[in-house]
Amino acid sequence: MIGATLSLIRNSNKNQWCDYCKTRWGQLKDGTWHIKAQVPAVWKAVSESPKRNGITRFYCQDCANEVQNWPDGTYYSLKQQLEDAITHYQKGAYYDEQLA
Repeated sequence: MIGATLSLIRNSNKNQWCDYCKTRWGQLKDGTWHIKAQVPAVWKAVSESPKRNGITRFYCQDCANEVQNWPDGTYYSLKQQLEDAITHYQKGAYYDEQLA
């Protein structure tokens, strides 16, 4: 897709929590987040295209490891997943990587 961008960068906002942990643990009845849902995000993945606004996902290191280490023992890094998405599904896209 022409004009699509995919980014994987270190998250600098210490108040941003991991989306996977928030989904996994959720909120309590009083509306506050479960303590295990309040894990700071380390990685920020953003995908944008002309047809949709940027979709941003935040990962803590444990959830990033889980997404990268598959049950069959395969290691498939977030960086490689991003590159493969561009190569196979987003022809004409490019990625911006900032790993500090």
